[in-house]
Parts: sequence; structure tokens; C-alpha cells
Amino acid sequence: MLAFLSPAAARERVVLPELQTAATALALAAEVGAATYAPLELRYASEQLEQARQAQENKDIADARLLLEQSIVNSDLAVAKSRLGRTREAVQVQAAANARLRAEAGLAPVAEGGRP
Repeated sequence: MLAFLSPAAARERVVLPELQTAATALALAAEVGAATYAPLELRYASEQLEQARQAQENKDIADARLLLEQSIVNSDLAVAKSRLGRTREAVQVQAAANARLRAEAGLAPVAEGGRP
């Protein structure tokens, strides 16, 4: 009898390589501060990963792959938004430090466009 027709083969769990990729992307997003800078994207990525696991358990592989792809995209977006948020904060801190130095040196404040 062919192996793919056996009951044991029907019960085998399909392992999707995208599952690990999505889990890693989600972990990276959490690590870089997505809970602060991109909470919705982080939540969506987490929910989609869980839904993909459920679809995999139900042997709905096409749906699982689509959900994993969406999870990865949302995780990547969360990482990008987190990096942008941290960069903006660093710019604000540096701008405040520059303003203090300009004041101490007796120079005119810099306008928003970057020119005194």
C-alpha cells in the first residue's frame, strides 16, 4: 500500500519552514521595541502567527502559508516603525542638546528648517 494513503500518513503533521521565519520575525519585532512603537502591527503579527498554527493543525496549508506571510510582513513593519521611533527620539535629544550648546555659546536659536 502506498504510504500517502495510510492512516498514519494522514495524521502526520506538516511542518512549514515559514513558521520558524514568522516566529523569528515576531521575536525580533518584540526585541526592538515594537510594543512601544508599533503595538498594532505587533499584535496583528502575533495573531496571524497563532492563526497560521491553527490552520496548519487543521491541514489548511494554503491558508497557513498566507497567514505566515502576513505575519512576517507585519513583524517587518513593526521593526521598521520601531527603528523610526527610536531614531526620531534620538534626533529630538540631539536637537535639545544642540539648542543648549547654542544658548551657552550665545548664538541665535536654529529655526525648524535648520538655519539660524
